[in-house]
Amino acid sequence: MTQSSKATKPSAATPKANLKKQATEMKQTQKAPHPKQVDVAIVGAGLAGLGVGIELKKQGVSNFVIFEGEAGVGGSWRTNTYPGCACDVPSHLYSYSFEPNPHWPEAFSRQEHIRQYIEHCADKYGMKPFIRFSTRVQDASWDEGKGRWIIRTSDGAVTEARVFVPATGALSHPQYPVIKGMETFAGPALHAARWDASVPLKGKRVAVIGSGASAIQVVPNIAGEVAELKVFQRTPSWVLPKHNRTYSEQDRQDWVKHPWKQKAQRLGLYWMMESALPAIMWYPQMLKVGEVLHKRALNKAIQDPVLRRKLTPDYKVGCKRTLVSDDWFPAFARSNVQLVTEGIAEITATGIRTADGRQHDVDVIIYCTGYEIGKPAYPFEIHGAGGLSLADYWGSQSKAYYGMNVSHFPNMLLIMGPNSGPGHTSVLIYQEAQYKYVANFTQTLLRKKLRYLDVKEKVMQDQFDAFQKRMKNSSWLSGCQSWYLNADGSNSTMWPGFSFEYVLRTRALDLSAYIAVSESRDPAQVMAEVAMA
Repeated sequence: MTQSSKATKPSAATPKANLKKQATEMKQTQKAPHPKQVDVAIVGAGLAGLGVGIELKKQGVSNFVIFEGEAGVGGSWRTNTYPGCACDVPSHLYSYSFEPNPHWPEAFSRQEHIRQYIEHCADKYGMKPFIRFSTRVQDASWDEGKGRWIIRTSDGAVTEARVFVPATGALSHPQYPVIKGMETFAGPALHAARWDASVPLKGKRVAVIGSGASAIQVVPNIAGEVAELKVFQRTPSWVLPKHNRTYSEQDRQDWVKHPWKQKAQRLGLYWMMESALPAIMWYPQMLKVGEVLHKRALNKAIQDPVLRRKLTPDYKVGCKRTLVSDDWFPAFARSNVQLVTEGIAEITATGIRTADGRQHDVDVIIYCTGYEIGKPAYPFEIHGAGGLSLADYWGSQSKAYYGMNVSHFPNMLLIMGPNSGPGHTSVLIYQEAQYKYVANFTQTLLRKKLRYLDVKEKVMQDQFDAFQKRMKNSSWLSGCQSWYLNADGSNSTMWPGFSFEYVLRTRALDLSAYIAVSESRDPAQVMAEVAMA
């Protein structure tokens, strides 16, 4: 302890009212102040934001900050705590390639284990000193004269950054349906993404609205404790067997002693999942295999032919997100679980009234209605060159060069932006390529003394058009309505190819795709040229 901090140590005569204040001051004097000017500002301390920070640090870029609105790391794996919350990608593939985890308890790990893994990575790679916890970004604006992003946060601070990296992910904003009378329901109503464990479910009559990725986990995990469970389904999903299993202690010890075995298992999982893409993109007849697997599991669990039909989609496998579960169909075989497919007309004080006029009285409503993935997933305003709003610029059709750079938003790189989503494998394959791209981009700016790099609008648009052409025969554009698609039917969500193609295409920074402006240029001249362009 330094001499100055010793001087602030409270004595026995110090009034109790001052103890807390002095303790806080002592902690503050021991903390290194966060810089107001940084090379890189990252938003989000989930897998994406931490991954960017880890890669920057590896590449020798240490002047960065990570803004995190929550009190700890983890992102969606910290905030999503609903019953049964788990990953639908195998554990060995849903982890950083540079940090394999030999201690996964299951083939498909649950929320708490993934959160623990993220905590481990943050500690091991020394990320926490770079994070400003409980600090939400309120707005980010590009200053053309300075060539910096001006970022205002909830603590009143202003940070200037050369590079701005929104890494909040697509699972940030819960999406609520628009249903008449929602505000009139007298009982507890909660969204799966904002779970409230204090709401009692045991012995209650519960309604689950939705039958997608969160419902498929919530329903089987609460069916055994509630008195009555009604699942309100708008459209059924294709559901494939998950084949989850618990790893033995021998398995885990073997991976600790022989890391190559775990790497080999990861590699096998990678190529197995990669092999699913041709069916989605080019050979739709192969998707019949998915239909067979769905119907086989359905027929085994449920005897009622009417219920079977209600749980079977009428669109192609892959058109919407394909789900995996071993206990979804068996949940509907329970006597206390009912599937309701009549549309919801309104929500009343005591429950839900369906389009057929029937009143379903319930004690609790759970919204399993997903996230606002089709909208800019940033809980703050982003303004680029000339004050242009990102939301206005995108409108109903978001675009970004390799899912990262948006024209007129210089030095901004999105993590998992438009057209970088996988339809068949782990999102981390794409993210790790993006981490490296951000580090390469940042080092190029610093090394070449550039004020900024701004992707050319024509380059971005041509790439988007090429992606749409590649996807025209894919199952994603086969006729159903899904959150993959924009209002005009274009797809701003999925990457139209193999994941290894994305990795290879983003390995190098192609400066010809960008407008490059040197730091030595006169700011006024640069601003005038931008305005005339």
